[in-house]
Amino acid sequence: MITIPISHRSAATLAQGHLWIFSNEVKLTKPFPAQGTWCWFENNGTIVGTGYVNPHSLILGRVVAMGRRDHPEEILRERLLQSFERRHALLEHGAARLLFSEADFLPGLVVDWYSGVVLIQSNTAGIDAVLPDLERIVPEIFEKVFQRKCEGLVVRADSSIRRLEGLDSFTRVVIGDASALTQGAFNQDGVLYAADFINGQKTGFFLDQRLNRASLAEAIMKDQKKKVLDLCCYSGGWGLRALKEGAGHVTFVDESAEALALVEKGMTLNGFSGDRARVVKSDVFDFLESNKETYDVVVVDPPAFVKSNKIKAKALKAYEKLNRLSWRRVKEGGRLITCSCSYHVTDAEFMDVLNNAVSKEKACAHVVYRGSQANDHPVLLSMPETHYLKCVGLKKLTF
Repeated sequence: MITIPISHRSAATLAQGHLWIFSNEVKLTKPFPAQGTWCWFENNGTIVGTGYVNPHSLILGRVVAMGRRDHPEEILRERLLQSFERRHALLEHGAARLLFSEADFLPGLVVDWYSGVVLIQSNTAGIDAVLPDLERIVPEIFEKVFQRKCEGLVVRADSSIRRLEGLDSFTRVVIGDASALTQGAFNQDGVLYAADFINGQKTGFFLDQRLNRASLAEAIMKDQKKKVLDLCCYSGGWGLRALKEGAGHVTFVDESAEALALVEKGMTLNGFSGDRARVVKSDVFDFLESNKETYDVVVVDPPAFVKSNKIKAKALKAYEKLNRLSWRRVKEGGRLITCSCSYHVTDAEFMDVLNNAVSKEKACAHVVYRGSQANDHPVLLSMPETHYLKCVGLKKLTF
């Protein structure tokens, strides 16, 4: 453990609960510490926090504990136990995020659970440095808290954010059979989903939309005449839930053939007949501009358009275009469910985008639903960066 001096401003921000230390707030001298070195952060002779450092990242330091802590493994055990215990009741849903990075005081680490399979996602050099400990500790604490065996354990270190850390990508199977884990399946709230836990997006699924998907129950109302369009569908998180809620037909659209293969497997897992679905491999903009069919419910859940503030203006225009095109596919009295997972887009900005999109279509809408990320993705009050997901339901009105 080494000591890293930080500025008074950074120490004050840390005291308020913000866990990042930026490169311009650190007084480093050569030779620089190695990426992922665990350390103490010091200001004016006092150790104010314990964490790790990466001289190659704009977020140079990340704090895992206030004050001085001498044993990283002790911190890991404490944080994992706390976060798992907070989510004890969530296992009844079949899949859940067990630890959410900064929100659970372990920046750079995500732990997800899918009906017996546990995935560790490492996004930073500091977490890479303690992966041997995590691979040993996570199954132990999982079994202790939840009284069930960890049937599979996969390390995913392949997210795009790792490039900002100057890190290579890799994936490792710790427990379980690799071929079986590429052909995985899990249950969430009564719906069966196919998943590739080794190569799939995120850690295999988008768990953060669980509560928002539940809003489909009110939108569908077990009406077998309802038609649903699921855009950027990935493995069918929204569309398969709509079929479970009684929708008559769902059109799934994604540009990934691998994603659509998971949708088809999900149809089979749930016993849904093939005539209740259509699977379309297409860019969503191309599909919306060429397809003139209308639907009772249109879901648009795209990947993050805004990766940084530099491209924010352009990205907001893309969100507006996507929502204008999606709005045209909604029947009168129908519903558009639209999402943004871009942290850099605020709630107010997203609502402005939607207002602009609807008004330019010379239409009006009621806001019938507003949601955020599920409660296994908590927002840390002192770190607004942990709030990112916005979900809005709009009902199309005749005016």
